[in-house]
Amino acid sequence: MTTPKVFIVIGPAGSGKTTVAQRTAREHGAAYLDKDRVSGRFVEFALTVTGHDPTDRESNDYYRDNLLPLEYETLMDVAGINLRLGRSVVLDAPFGAYFGEAGYITRAAEDFHWAPAEITVIRVRVPQDVLRARLTRRGLERDQWKLSHWDDYWSVYGSLECAWSGVRFLDFNNESPLLAAGEI
Repeated sequence: MTTPKVFIVIGPAGSGKTTVAQRTAREHGAAYLDKDRVSGRFVEFALTVTGHDPTDRESNDYYRDNLLPLEYETLMDVAGINLRLGRSVVLDAPFGAYFGEAGYITRAAEDFHWAPAEITVIRVRVPQDVLRARLTRRGLERDQWKLSHWDDYWSVYGSLECAWSGVRFLDFNNESPLLAAGEI
């Protein structure tokens, strides 16, 4: 059996993570795990029943302190199950809350019993003006806070650098409007 691979596709909302992640999953015959698909409905429900705006996660302390860790733990657990089965995985999520923790991936691999795997982090890069235009064009409710607080959003999420150790980094410049629109 060949060693499974882990591809972690990171970048801000609207950068084209999903397009890049799905293409990577197809090319490598890997399981595609999107954080929002894995746990998004549960998170929206939990935010709603606790009286929070289900579309605002950037400025919501309740979400960041209680739900965000569960989302990522669930994603890493599902990845671990696939890796133990010998299946490569592609993780599609921003991961920004964990960029500053150098040992985050190593710890997650231990905590969720990942089989030995090659780990590649694909950083999807896009200029600020392109990102803002994409978020505006796609018109999703979950992007409204970002757009109405653009300077605050970009000052935090536009400059985040991932400090993870034990991984290989690849940068992907995703300025192409065709790729962002999912037309390829």
